[in-house]
Amino acid sequence: MKQSDHFCAGLLKQGTSVFMLIVFALVVGFGAPGVSFAAEEESSANNEAALGVGSFFLSLVYSPVKIAYAILGGIVGGLTYGVTGGDLETAQVVWENSMHGTYIITPDHLKGNEPVRFFGVSAYDEEAYLTESLD
Repeated sequence: MKQSDHFCAGLLKQGTSVFMLIVFALVVGFGAPGVSFAAEEESSANNEAALGVGSFFLSLVYSPVKIAYAILGGIVGGLTYGVTGGDLETAQVVWENSMHGTYIITPDHLKGNEPVRFFGVSAYDEEAYLTESLD
């Protein structure tokens, strides 16, 4: 195989990675203004279908990044547990922040009915958030 074939394959792989990173940054950066527009529109079959399709394609980009982050958090949490001499509370902080949270974007996330949480929240913090939002 020629060296140019390896170069082209590597360039294509790198270009795809850069494209996915840019799409993810745009989704995260410009996602909040889109949420308010989706929430203000009347609910119709076409609007719901568009939100469903949008959430599917956003999940294609968002979910692999979140899963990779959770896997790395699991590894780092395990190392934290070992380095701290078995301090489970310290390791759980790392595990909760990386493994909890939103894995799939749903139409409710796009409407603003549910928050998108890349960084996880412990059950205690979630309960406090829900009681604050009800008040």
